[in-house]
Amino acid sequence: MSFSLPDELKRLSDALSQEPATEGTANSIYTNLGRFRHEWTTKLQVRGDALLLPVPRNQGLHPTGCDIHAAYLDFQFECKDGELLPWRAEYQVRVEGWLAADNAIFELQDHWRLDTDMYAPSRKAGDEDRANPSKEPHPLFHFQRGGHALDAFAVAGFLPSAPCTIVGEWKGLMQSPGPRVPVLPLDPILAIDFCLSQNDGTIWQRLRNIPEYLSVIEDAQMRLWRPFFEKLGDQSFRRIWFGPSLLI
Repeated sequence: MSFSLPDELKRLSDALSQEPATEGTANSIYTNLGRFRHEWTTKLQVRGDALLLPVPRNQGLHPTGCDIHAAYLDFQFECKDGELLPWRAEYQVRVEGWLAADNAIFELQDHWRLDTDMYAPSRKAGDEDRANPSKEPHPLFHFQRGGHALDAFAVAGFLPSAPCTIVGEWKGLMQSPGPRVPVLPLDPILAIDFCLSQNDGTIWQRLRNIPEYLSVIEDAQMRLWRPFFEKLGDQSFRRIWFGPSLLI
């Protein structure tokens, strides 16, 4: 790779530190820069755990009356020399909150992820390696609700569940793993920008008025997305990116 992702993350954190609402995100990057440099130098990969994000705005939240107190981003990003697309680009967002309801307190979490399909043609040597092929279309890079982090959170003490000591008829939110919506590939810089834009558009717009922030985002888009868009003219490439549901 001709660029240093840790150096670009340092540029991003310098810009984020200029906005009070994203100082925590900047500090999370600063804290991990040494490890990022080592991982990138030795393996062309970076891994981030519990990178602090501004919490989402209080808009359309369920259940009614809940309060959000924290949001985090975990990511794994890996490249291989000579490859157009990242080998791994996975991002898990966790939002934490609570609901005080009379004599009960409910711990709440929301999870969504941007994932790299493990069954994609670029991730397997041959059909014989697909011991458990997916029955649903999995675009190479896709957005998905939940994921393994939600599975872990819902293991114990989760409502509704069976068996359950609460009696009566109640309503609850149900979440399925689909749909898996194809998205553009993201590096950690673009993923952080995406998360900030989704969590609080007001903060995100203020950041985009900071020239240094806009510059590092534009550089990341040009580096990753220009060759990606150029390759979309190739039908075989389109079908790898979008998944088996794309016929043209």
